[in-house]
Amino acid sequence: MKFIRIAAFAIATVFLVGGIGSADAFAGPKKVYLVNGLFSKVFGYGLTNLSRKIPYARHFKFAGGVPQSTINGIIADATRAYNADPTTEISLVGISQGAKAVASIAAALARQGVQVHYLAAIEGGDMVTVQDNVKKADSFVCDGADCARKPLYRAGGNSVTRMQTFTLHTGHIDSGNAPSMHSRVIAQINSN
Repeated sequence: MKFIRIAAFAIATVFLVGGIGSADAFAGPKKVYLVNGLFSKVFGYGLTNLSRKIPYARHFKFAGGVPQSTINGIIADATRAYNADPTTEISLVGISQGAKAVASIAAALARQGVQVHYLAAIEGGDMVTVQDNVKKADSFVCDGADCARKPLYRAGGNSVTRMQTFTLHTGHIDSGNAPSMHSRVIAQINSN
């Protein structure tokens, strides 16, 4: 009987230590939304190459501007997923007009009581401020002649969102394909 208790303790210890060492041990399901910008089906590649590196992400491309119906659809889908399982890690990544859209989506999710795991805005120009429902947020600005160079900012009273700004040494359209941005976004989606 003593041997059985020792063996059970040893097995439980292996599972506990193994779980603590794993970054995904306590992570919930992931919902990732990649939102391209204006005329993304025509000009440039937007986040197409990033979407190939995150095969479970939903990628939105447009022949014109970002439609309000797409924004509303993402809000509804993320809210449903979060309400069904509050451990769901929602990540929103957007470029250009898509960056403005994901910043607005994150603010709308705050009003729904939905937590956002990660928000990435690439060359978004003037965007709504980041509410405290967002755990982590990154701004990617570029330094080319056609770059907006405007990062995300925290909303007044938000002292919880971890925020960073990165400069990409490229132009506005090429910002969506910057290897350093791809690496950072993927790492942040997969980290706590």
